[in-house]
Amino acid sequence: MNYILRMGLGLMILSLLIFKAVILPVPQGYFAVTTRLGKPDKIIRESGPHFVWPWPIGKSYVFDARKRVYNTRFTQTLTRDKKSIILLTYIVWQIDDPLAYLQALGNVRNAEEKLDSLISSSKNNVIGGYELVNLVSTDTRQLKLGQIETQIKEDISESAMKDFGIRISELGIKRLAYPEKNVEAIFGQMRAERNQAASKYRAEGRMKAAIILSETDLEIAKIKAEATRKAAEIKGQADRESAEILARAHLESKDFFKFVKSLEAAEKVSGAGSIFVLRSDQQPFKTLLGEEEEGAK
Repeated sequence: MNYILRMGLGLMILSLLIFKAVILPVPQGYFAVTTRLGKPDKIIRESGPHFVWPWPIGKSYVFDARKRVYNTRFTQTLTRDKKSIILLTYIVWQIDDPLAYLQALGNVRNAEEKLDSLISSSKNNVIGGYELVNLVSTDTRQLKLGQIETQIKEDISESAMKDFGIRISELGIKRLAYPEKNVEAIFGQMRAERNQAASKYRAEGRMKAAIILSETDLEIAKIKAEATRKAAEIKGQADRESAEILARAHLESKDFFKFVKSLEAAEKVSGAGSIFVLRSDQQPFKTLLGEEEEGAK
């Protein structure tokens, strides 16, 4: 009985060892590459148990094919206008061709070192075609950060896929810094941009003020013209009424009218210390003396 139990236990262990040697479990989100006699045998992309050749005939390599985020090292580069900047870039990558990945890299550390080198080279080429204001500016119309990120991603994606079997799904500039010697130049540029914007607003304000003043002057001129017209109408009406009154007065009392006119004439020609030698039988003294004019009754 003990012999049978030992035999059964031995067969069970042997079966488990054989099962483990020939069955490869592939988790969800993982890829596997199997080899036979040192040469690639098959690529496994589906999760679950898969039959493989046991060692030493075959060997299996399992890779995590889920997306990874990698932050590159800080790298210094020059813009087209010769401004030095320091960039930190991040990428989201994953294994797409496990065989190419195995043959070129083999592990995550090697993959990230190669990607870092690719990105550094691409950043130098791409950013060298842009000016600093395309990366940092208060004017959103000058910013081209998204375009730069897309261009770097497209530049490295083909090489990463072809050479390493890696798919780049996202790339972005995570942090931008400047060498100390460039800080003052950047601040000066920002001040110049702010001054330019302020000058624009002041010019627009002066233009609007001029328009308001012009409209106000035109309104004042219209009011003055209307007032002058009305004053002229009133004065004309008053002069006409005055003339009519004088005409009626002359017709109604000719002698009194002449008397009043004579007094007005005397007042106009006389002044302080004036001496006049006049005939007493002439106007206005003739009237003052009570004498009648010739022909008067």
